[in-house]
Amino acid sequence: MRKLAICLCLSVMLCAAAAAQSTETVLYSFGAYPGDSALPVGGLSFDSSGNIYGAAGEGENCQSDGCGSIYELSPSLDGSWTEAVLYSFCPSGTPPACPDGYGPVAGLVMDGTGNLYGTTSAGGSGLRGTAFRLSPPQGGIGKWNETVLWNFAGGANDGAAPGYGKLSIDKSGNLYGTTMEGGEKNLGVVFELSPNAEGSYSFSLLHSFSGPDGAYPQYGVALDTAGDLYGTTEFGGVKSSACFVEPGTCGVIYELSPSNGTWTETVLYRFNGITGFYPITPISLDSSGSLYGTFAGGGEGTGCYYLTCGGVFKLVPGEAKFYSFDFDGVDGNGTPENGVLVVGPDELYGSVGWPFNPGNVYRLTGRRQSILYSFCSLSNCADGSRPSSGTVVSHKGLLYGAAFEGGANGVGVVYSLAK
Repeated sequence: MRKLAICLCLSVMLCAAAAAQSTETVLYSFGAYPGDSALPVGGLSFDSSGNIYGAAGEGENCQSDGCGSIYELSPSLDGSWTEAVLYSFCPSGTPPACPDGYGPVAGLVMDGTGNLYGTTSAGGSGLRGTAFRLSPPQGGIGKWNETVLWNFAGGANDGAAPGYGKLSIDKSGNLYGTTMEGGEKNLGVVFELSPNAEGSYSFSLLHSFSGPDGAYPQYGVALDTAGDLYGTTEFGGVKSSACFVEPGTCGVIYELSPSNGTWTETVLYRFNGITGFYPITPISLDSSGSLYGTFAGGGEGTGCYYLTCGGVFKLVPGEAKFYSFDFDGVDGNGTPENGVLVVGPDELYGSVGWPFNPGNVYRLTGRRQSILYSFCSLSNCADGSRPSSGTVVSHKGLLYGAAFEGGANGVGVVYSLAK
């Protein structure tokens, strides 16, 4: 297990670089036909052929109740993209009577044979969410086949309500994730789902949060090459008047390390309000093992959702340092909850705009911030609005993401941008 002694470094206010914005391309506007997906959530994933996969809050079965769906976007030679709804949840009822789950809010992960894995925030036989697998149909035509791998039910030995973070998968096909509730104190858990020879999956509770070590993990875990897991919790850790939302604790960054069949948690950093608070973020790792993410409150900017504008953090192993980069609220740039894409130690990309402004996509180069694109610059927000709760992804030199609202039909888009 890696040991980290953390001290506070000078918090640096980022200055916005005056540069021309990138050109945005709307790949697809949702709600194009009756029963189409709508309100895309979570991050995007690519396969080796360049197809895009994601989750949406509404689908063809019960749009008003938010059953949700999984979609695929496929590129054509002329540059256009075609959407296919791969699966719509709750086909035989309305919430909460959805044995297959409903309400997917996280991104998806793909294995080497083309299966997709994800979670739903509710539904299933335990009514507290599911972990599922989608398998492509034979011949490649038609809806995909869903298999529920685990039904969450809460309680001391189970999780409940998987959050916004997509599952992580290792070389053996084991899946790792978090739930916002469940566990011994109902403050959330980290879990593992392991495939069995007969095709079923076994559930293992790796860690149950207790408060001082974290509480309510909204995003999943990042997996490094040594098999260690890294994540954040929105609450828990240090109690401070600066962290004013009940229970008044500021959140933590944690590590889980395996040894002889057991897992040990180490709290790598406890936010205290001064250094930021509410790290509602997935963790990203660079090639040296440094950890990156965002915190939604704190910092020096004013006028944002949590009164202060939050920022981006970097946790460096071996240097005993925690760096924070504060947003200033300019161009709606504040309250980040979507994590960052790490291209290099001095080149990061991210998006903000969730929940109260049209949002933007930004670049951090060293200590300078530049706004690549500000949404809702086109009439009636045809370019999209409110980037979804997922880190932007990079593919063949472009950035890709989803916006929860806007587009031709007002219910979200998938877009691309030049870096």
